[in-house]
Amino acid sequence: MTKEEMFQLYTARYLNKKDIMFRLPSEIRINDFWPEIENYRKSRGIEIPLFDQKQNNFWFCPIPYKELFSIIDECAQASISDFIVDGIAKDVRILEKNLLMDALIDEAFNSSVIEGAFSTKKRTKEMINKKVKPINISEQMIYNNYKALEYILGNLHKPLNEDTIIEIYRIITEKTLDAEDEVEKYRNDTVIVWDYAMQEEIYEAPNFTEVPRMMADLVNFIHSEDNLHPIEKASILHFYFVYIHPFFDGNGRTARAISYAYLLQKGYDFFRFFSISTVIKDQKMKYYKAIKEVEDYGSDLTYFIQFNARMILTSIRNILNRLGKEYGKALLFAHLNKKKVFLIQRQKKCIEYFIKTEKRYITIEEYMKRYKVSYETSRKDLSILESVHLFSKEKAGKKFVYEFIGLESLGLGQFTTTK
Repeated sequence: MTKEEMFQLYTARYLNKKDIMFRLPSEIRINDFWPEIENYRKSRGIEIPLFDQKQNNFWFCPIPYKELFSIIDECAQASISDFIVDGIAKDVRILEKNLLMDALIDEAFNSSVIEGAFSTKKRTKEMINKKVKPINISEQMIYNNYKALEYILGNLHKPLNEDTIIEIYRIITEKTLDAEDEVEKYRNDTVIVWDYAMQEEIYEAPNFTEVPRMMADLVNFIHSEDNLHPIEKASILHFYFVYIHPFFDGNGRTARAISYAYLLQKGYDFFRFFSISTVIKDQKMKYYKAIKEVEDYGSDLTYFIQFNARMILTSIRNILNRLGKEYGKALLFAHLNKKKVFLIQRQKKCIEYFIKTEKRYITIEEYMKRYKVSYETSRKDLSILESVHLFSKEKAGKKFVYEFIGLESLGLGQFTTTK
């Protein structure tokens, strides 16, 4: 393989210096090769008017992630009704409302968990749906996140300027800050990000005297006319906000919130229905790794933009999977109504549970425990579900096991997908 071919390969894959080092032929030294590939990437990259702490421009190379944008755009600017087959969803507005509420709860919960909050999804739903007051800082963080998302959805007409950003931050941190962390505007002292597990400093944020200028640069960048894709721009503002670290606490949650607001303002309405923080929480170490790679490798934003684009695509796939299940559930119940099969609420909940969780099997004992009914009631419920071809019964040792086959019986396969 020639050097030019290697440059193309490692730009398309966009590995960092350490990862490339383990893949190079033994005759090529990484310290010779790395400056060359950096120059190759920069020659195909774009500089932006935001600067690192050494006053070098941040930049990025679009090659490795560009194809992801067309996939994201195809879905992200659509509406829920575009993914529902005519005549299946009787009330798209109800579905939209349910999906939006679930997404807000997931985002509020997981964005806080990323920053160390401890609670449960059940407790989050109680605080939001039943208006139960938070009882500790973790719960307050989650509740604040939800209120910030509500604020964003209700104020999309407002420009994403300094006042709006600070208002979002105030909502996110209400009743959660120590007295010494409360400031009139931005932080007024040094901030060092510390890895307690490794007992080492990870990052020292810019001097607090630089924060007002850097925030002004960020706001100007948000509203500047350029040819950047909205996903690129949202990823950059997310990263740069965390890089500035304008507050003592709440920077990550605020960064994710303003990135969300920016994309909604750019017409990515579909983003209301999924939670990017849910995916980030599951890949938390990769999230922090992408941030650190930008800092470690010449202020190259490509690492973070590529990570963020992949997380967004995963979130879209998750919501489409959810819509597919809603479609399958609607088809199944429509089929039962047509056949004049009337199930009790408990049996309907059982079917919904199997479609939602993609669970395949259940025993009489498991049904008893889940729905808090007697053995005989469980046996009768499952026998009825078997008789209408939603489950099949088979012997497993000394007991019977019921397999969910409802969607397969309609020719949809084990689990359905959207059109």
